[in-house]
Amino acid sequence: MRQRGGDGGRWRVTRRRWLATAAALCARGTVLRAGESTLNAEETRVRDEILARAREVGISRLKSRTTRNFLVLGNAPNSFMDQAGGICENLLADYLEFFQSRKFPVHPPESRMAVVILATPSQQLKFLGDDDDPSDAAPVFDPDANRLVFFDLRAGGMKFGDARPGAMKGKGLRERANTVTICHEAALLVMENTGMLDPEGDAPGAIREGLADFMENRPAAGRSPLGGVVNTGKLTTLVRTQPSPWIPVDRLLTDESLFEQSATIRRAEAQSWMMVNYLLRSPSRLPGFLAYLGAVNARRDSNHRLEDARAHLGDLAQLDQDLQATAAKWRTYYDGLPPAQKPQGL
Repeated sequence: MRQRGGDGGRWRVTRRRWLATAAALCARGTVLRAGESTLNAEETRVRDEILARAREVGISRLKSRTTRNFLVLGNAPNSFMDQAGGICENLLADYLEFFQSRKFPVHPPESRMAVVILATPSQQLKFLGDDDDPSDAAPVFDPDANRLVFFDLRAGGMKFGDARPGAMKGKGLRERANTVTICHEAALLVMENTGMLDPEGDAPGAIREGLADFMENRPAAGRSPLGGVVNTGKLTTLVRTQPSPWIPVDRLLTDESLFEQSATIRRAEAQSWMMVNYLLRSPSRLPGFLAYLGAVNARRDSNHRLEDARAHLGDLAQLDQDLQATAAKWRTYYDGLPPAQKPQGL
């Protein structure tokens, strides 16, 4: 899917600068169809751009609805579109509450954020202009277009395979995957539109993915404090990939290929979740993490990643030792759970 690219495998962040001009475009604009809210000029532009793209690839009759902070367009069932809008709103509310209380410079979005929800993986691939096999399709935050492009996972895509007794399967697995994946991709969308991550900055994939992983394990309805529930999927991966080589933190923060290769991606994602969780929960580490995010947000290339990490996160060898000790504690926690309570992935 179209998530990464550019020089050195960096995440593609050469997109729009509409956040810088949104305030000037807030004159109330076009009224949508019956039962929908008025959009401002920027939101109207975004809506029309999505509708034009859908027509271009032969996807007609997109429905649209608004929540306080999201513009949702798609042709999925109304109930699923409404549920997705609610999930995004609850995520945003809990995100702002958690990070503002910890002095992160985050703020409500200046315009509604765009979410496209299509009925099938084939339609999503057509909308994105990708030629992937529909069975491999996955929902995605498209940073260049600044929108989340989702499809109902109950219609296919995203191969799942887990032979463990008791593991979630079939419809239940895909329904849970809908929620987790919406939360993960919406977290990336939210962070780039609320001041957490600069769209033009050089936050490593480990930081982007780790933060999104920290926010993805949420309920299908209602509020839930961030970090209040263990990310069972990433914990299970951390434990089950234990024989895999440990990824040193200096490589985790600099090597984007870890998140692109099938041999390393799951391990890299699990370690990224654990690292971000550790940095957010450690009182002695949190100020350095805040300063580090400020530094990488200001960068426009990846030439200073180790320099920034050492300057703000401290001795990386010591951090790596701390993270390995934390991983051992997580494994002990997992091993001590009764079999019926052991996390089973999603």
